[in-house]
Amino acid sequence: MKIKSMQWGGIPVVMVPITLFTDDTSGNKSKQWNKFDSWNFRLEGLSKKENGNLQNIHFICASNKVPVLDMAVPLVQEMAPILNIICDNPRGAEVCSHLGATTSKYIVGFACIGCLRNKPDTLCQIARIQSARTQKEMKQLQKEFGVSAKPNPLLELFIDLHRCTPVEVLHTLLLGPYKYLFRDLMGRLTTVQRKEIQARISSFSFSGFDMKLSRNVAKYFKSFVGRDFKILAQLALFVLPPYLTPGETEVWFALSKVFKFVYCDTFLPEMVDVYKSQCLAFTHAVERNCPELRRKLKIHILLHLPDDMLQFGPASTFNTERCESYNAAIRGRNIYANRHAPSKDIATSFAIQESIRFVCSGGHYDALEKCGDELVKLYKSSEVDDFLRGGASASCEKPTYLRGAIRKVGKTKVALGSVLVRVQEIEGNISISSLMENHPQFTLLLPPMLSSFNTLVSWGKATVGTDRNIVNVGDFAQYNDGTGSKKKRAKRRAKYLEVRDDVLESARASYKADQEKKRTAERERYQAEPERNRR
Repeated sequence: MKIKSMQWGGIPVVMVPITLFTDDTSGNKSKQWNKFDSWNFRLEGLSKKENGNLQNIHFICASNKVPVLDMAVPLVQEMAPILNIICDNPRGAEVCSHLGATTSKYIVGFACIGCLRNKPDTLCQIARIQSARTQKEMKQLQKEFGVSAKPNPLLELFIDLHRCTPVEVLHTLLLGPYKYLFRDLMGRLTTVQRKEIQARISSFSFSGFDMKLSRNVAKYFKSFVGRDFKILAQLALFVLPPYLTPGETEVWFALSKVFKFVYCDTFLPEMVDVYKSQCLAFTHAVERNCPELRRKLKIHILLHLPDDMLQFGPASTFNTERCESYNAAIRGRNIYANRHAPSKDIATSFAIQESIRFVCSGGHYDALEKCGDELVKLYKSSEVDDFLRGGASASCEKPTYLRGAIRKVGKTKVALGSVLVRVQEIEGNISISSLMENHPQFTLLLPPMLSSFNTLVSWGKATVGTDRNIVNVGDFAQYNDGTGSKKKRAKRRAKYLEVRDDVLESARASYKADQEKKRTAERERYQAEPERNRR
């Protein structure tokens, strides 16, 4: 990689190429789709560890009204040298002025690579389409060339977009062949066989994995996401063979070879022919044993992956998995804004964050005014960075508050009176009333009607949530505060298993005894009244 250097006012300046990432995401957390197109970038030349760090992904722009190509106009004019553009397959077609899967020129042959497109030919084809006299002739030329005539400022870049938009591994491999094959297998199995596969996966040793399959495979296999298929790809040949035909076993074995070199940390240029032969062997295996998958575009696109690895290095350097997770930060800033000018609010929030990051990481605008060492040390903690980004990082043990959020992130539910929000270790027993008087900083999860009783509470270090998870003292958790209609409370009690600990039982016993005394007194008073007063 050639890095340019120059002098600016006597200070050496180094220009490093960048990688652009573009994607669409929803600005809502609900199922209602609110499309936001965004552009981000990261510096090239970083190590693998730093390349996957969300701190090194930087926001450029986002909008739910301006098309993605229109937002690219200032990128072409002002951005540093661009090495490549990473995106999913539909966005890659849009960036390259291609019609995508709707054109007959997308695939020349299923198991072969045709004539590769290039920038000069695309510009000539666009000029010919724009010179068409009628709308019918324009549509016919677009279908013939497979090219869109929409204005594309990215074609003004010095790079060839057709060669510098590498194959996106997440959607092309994990959410492509692996999803097709696994769904087809699980769809034809019986309920008993699905449960057997679930038992096989549960008994599999995940000691060498970063995580395990978090879902019930037999029930939720249609809802698997990329990380689930990534784990499944590594254990499929150990779990699935009893349920596969010999032809399907051949396809899974060939696909596992492709997965191995795609997620390898190193790449040897002299091995590119071997990688091409492995991709070709997989497509031939699909053609022989799974002919229904012949027309799947993602299987054909895998043939182009070795060429991209030869140009840009291992596939891990241009994957979009970490960049996809950055969409959560964009979505979070839109949710907690007033929605009047969402693109401006998102950009302003990121600009403030970048300024804080620059100062707190040791940067300065004036050599005499710098932040102290303790502030720099505090900023480097994962909790502070996670708070500023508005999401949970992999190094955090517990999720943190989102800035401006009212809700709590924890999902574990606890019964009333079983845990404290803020607790220090206290020896022995103490009554609720004296606790509230002497320790006002403590907050006990009890309804107000029980807080006045002199109930003895035994303090511990942890409790058990309604989903049987351990809730330690000081953890964030959701709890039922008794509000809402009687029907809703009954539904909540029916949905979540109640945990009856000593604190809750004693509080309920005191409350029931008090209510019983009131009912007894009311009954005696009623019986003592004369009959004429009752009427």
